[in-house]
Amino acid sequence: MNTEGLKQFISEIRIIDSPTERAMYSHDIGDIPSIMSRALFNILPDVVVQPKNINEIRRVLAFANEQKIPVIPRGTASWGFGGVVPTSGGMVIDLSPFRNIISIDTAQKTATVEAGARWSDIDIAVKRHGLCLMTYPSSKFSTVGGWISTGGYGINSFKYGHLSKQIVSMRIVTADGEMRQLSPSDHDFAYFISTEGVFGIVVEVTLRLRDIPQGSFPHLLYFPSDREAFAFIDRFIGSLPDRKYNPNVIRFLDENHLVDTNAILRSDIFKKSAGVLVELDNFEEDVSLTKYIFENNTEEAPRYVASYLWNERLFGMKAKRLGPTILASEIIMPISSAAVYIEKAKKIGSHFGVEISIDSYIIDSQKALIMANFLCDSRKKKYYIDLPLVSILTHTAVSLGAEPYGLGLWNAAFIKHRYDREKRRDMRAFKTKVDPHNILNPGKLFSSGSKGIAGILFHPVVFGVLMRIATPMSPVIGKIATVSLGKDKKIDSLDYELSLHACAKCGNCIAVCPAYLVTGNEALTAKGKIALARKLLNGQTVTEEEAGNAFLCMHCKACEEVCQTNLELMNLWDALEKRIENQFGRPEARITKFLKKVDASKEYWNMIEQNSMPSLHARSRSITDK
Repeated sequence: MNTEGLKQFISEIRIIDSPTERAMYSHDIGDIPSIMSRALFNILPDVVVQPKNINEIRRVLAFANEQKIPVIPRGTASWGFGGVVPTSGGMVIDLSPFRNIISIDTAQKTATVEAGARWSDIDIAVKRHGLCLMTYPSSKFSTVGGWISTGGYGINSFKYGHLSKQIVSMRIVTADGEMRQLSPSDHDFAYFISTEGVFGIVVEVTLRLRDIPQGSFPHLLYFPSDREAFAFIDRFIGSLPDRKYNPNVIRFLDENHLVDTNAILRSDIFKKSAGVLVELDNFEEDVSLTKYIFENNTEEAPRYVASYLWNERLFGMKAKRLGPTILASEIIMPISSAAVYIEKAKKIGSHFGVEISIDSYIIDSQKALIMANFLCDSRKKKYYIDLPLVSILTHTAVSLGAEPYGLGLWNAAFIKHRYDREKRRDMRAFKTKVDPHNILNPGKLFSSGSKGIAGILFHPVVFGVLMRIATPMSPVIGKIATVSLGKDKKIDSLDYELSLHACAKCGNCIAVCPAYLVTGNEALTAKGKIALARKLLNGQTVTEEEAGNAFLCMHCKACEEVCQTNLELMNLWDALEKRIENQFGRPEARITKFLKKVDASKEYWNMIEQNSMPSLHARSRSITDK
């Protein structure tokens, strides 16, 4: 790629071209061994750009289209199926700094935001006007554009539906730099929902909001088995038209999930049973639901237990502390088949020596989003056997009428289970129309994006045959692997090394990191520093400049407070800085320059004011005044 030509063409746009920083953009939260991903794809981008406005995005795309350079739109990379992983190098457009909340219309109950805006930031801003989000993802520090492109079902979806129903309008930029304003009534609107940025880049969105509800009233109900829990869910949904309540959330959690939560808490707060969490938002509905529960003689957990579970809804990967790796299959399943699938999934998992844990959000009267998770260890050889289990679980689900929640790279072969032949033909025609040079996120949706072994392996026909062979063979494959390589065991506590592997790479820390806000450099965030610590631990080459990044930190604890896996990050930073200082020394000049830059940043002080972070304010003043 002609990097110098790009620099001349977009000289005012921040360009990241150092190998260390580019490596941060070669993966998402998925724990795919680098030897595997690099063997199949060219995952290291040639360059990363961070545009500040729509015109800059259009200029970048115009250059890429002219030069026929692959372009990968990226938010915080908080999805784990390779949707933002480059397949042929190229250019990553990092939209995470493109995060302004443009306007809030209290009369219309809408907010207009840039694509990189975090759901948490929007929620904080609109609550000052008596409003709140209708739906949001479990990763609340993810970007608006990211969730539009990859998901759309999450918290409150049972009541308010898919995210697309909350979009008033959105601006997108196509491959050739054309800007279009689309609303749900436009024919082309659907092409840009959950299609992973292959047709265009979402750059601005106007969202519907709701009034802040009266309160939150969660109920956790216990059932002897998964089947009985889903039987209750089916009856409960059927009764809703005749009742005086409409839940925001109906969530199923199996016994394994609740037992793992107990292990993390080092307590027996949850009963060893399957659970159904129901959340409502006003007192009158709560009274009616309480009466329904009593009339049906359903066992209920104490209210404080339900409240804890509800308040932890944004930390779904906390179980990674017990791993230190977590893998998952995510599918949309008919409720009528859910219990059968869960039973099959757990049986398959037992052959591999892993325990399948289920977390499911009921998304409407017919379907459930089911996440089948299991803990393992990416440091061990058995991990290469555990990885295919994800596809075996997904294959099992689609054989029961499910569809994959998303495709990305690792689910690409399941495309026919998500889109029928006519829809695939229509999408290919639209792709040719809006992106004739196939520069936008190549390799997603329609193919594996690579020639050779990857192109063969992930072809739907070939992959389908492999899964039809692997699934019935799973008892033999799994048992041989377990006997020869050992069974995965849960971790009781985290030492320095395990803490580095327990990082979820979710990007929560990026959203709240003042160092990233000022510099746009992911290497300065908790996510980046953990990557640095892992390199040091593995004996990989680290430059003095790269090592010095560890000291460009406010030690404000914001990353620790939002950490998915509750890592003790301040202790980690102390240990990391001590190790680096012994090897490289302390870069006092860089630290002073960094702190002055932070202190002079309007964005930094706006962050403090917006999020009410007086400790961060005091920390900055105490350091810069020295």
